[in-house]
Amino acid sequence: MRATFLLLLLLAALGLFAQETPVLDYPQPEYVNPVYDSYSHNYLSTRAMGRGNTGAGLMGAVDHLLLNPAGYLPEKGSLHLELLVKPQIDNNYYRAEVNYNSPVPIGSAGFGGKLGGDFSGALLYSNPKSISVDDFQVPMNFGYYVYRFIPTFNLQQITANLGWHKGNWNLGLNLNNQIYYISEPVILGSFEKQRDYKYFLRPQLGVLYSTDLLGAGITFTPSTNADWDLKFVQYDSVLPLQLTLGGAVKFNDNCLAADLDYENTAAISDQFSDRLRVKLGWEKTVRRFTYRLGYINSPEVWSGTYRLPEGSYDIASGDSVWWNPLSRTGVVSENNQHLLTGGVTWKHRDIEINLSGLMDVGGKAELAHVGVSIDLYFSAFKKKGFLYFD
Repeated sequence: MRATFLLLLLLAALGLFAQETPVLDYPQPEYVNPVYDSYSHNYLSTRAMGRGNTGAGLMGAVDHLLLNPAGYLPEKGSLHLELLVKPQIDNNYYRAEVNYNSPVPIGSAGFGGKLGGDFSGALLYSNPKSISVDDFQVPMNFGYYVYRFIPTFNLQQITANLGWHKGNWNLGLNLNNQIYYISEPVILGSFEKQRDYKYFLRPQLGVLYSTDLLGAGITFTPSTNADWDLKFVQYDSVLPLQLTLGGAVKFNDNCLAADLDYENTAAISDQFSDRLRVKLGWEKTVRRFTYRLGYINSPEVWSGTYRLPEGSYDIASGDSVWWNPLSRTGVVSENNQHLLTGGVTWKHRDIEINLSGLMDVGGKAELAHVGVSIDLYFSAFKKKGFLYFD
């Protein structure tokens, strides 16, 4: 009797292990899904990138409002331009040796300054996400001709910022006007190269308490319903809630910072996990130079087998002949990331030049960034000695 019970228990355990992981049907257009954030996500703000993309508990320049809407307190108005380069990587989520790339090098651009009294304001363009996949192929005529798709996703954002500053307290509001651009999404059975734009207004609130020694901040972005109505495929989804906590300690021209970035990605699909990025950073100022180092732990949202959406096959024209040999599924491998970062700033009375980079060292999902930004103060145009080097 005991042997029979143990045998049944063993068979039950083997049955549990034998259960297949459910195949994922995309809850959003393919590359909009946070599954691909390991490449599509852009770590904006060159200064912040160098110190592990931290800064929710620090004050900073105009691009700093991307980290905390309350974190922009200008000494004087300025123009800002950031270039961001993401080298292409090889990927095999669907087939071997497919390149991921990001052809648009503009990270952010804008301006800001004091509005009078205790208020500040800024207007900033940024590119929080970008990915282009080269390419998806449909072989035709026995391989003598290949019909190509180049699926592309870009998230373009224009942020209007208003800040209020009183003593050690700072409050801020970002009105993030987001445009989701999707080009040539792959829908099995359809040769149509679709393009779609979708606009969302995503307000972001920020609070920051800052002294000469300490800083602590919090930001909050509520969730937003997000529906896409593409030909043959419709998505009823959501852009998830985001919450960031940050802290900083300053001493002897050094600064240590830590941020926690939480994103409720499980609200998009019950197969997704929520994401909590852990960020650590250090910087030290020596005369006109500031040196930075940092670390980012970015965990995966999901890995496993996915199924491509299907459209309508035109049997009469023989479309199915070309599509049937193609796999309906692909596999997203483990994509946890451990990123090391570094950077430097050179500061002049009229201008600041920043250089930063990051690289994955975990080996699960390759990624590298190189960022360069320039901040030019409006006061420079009022001086006869513009960019004078003393």
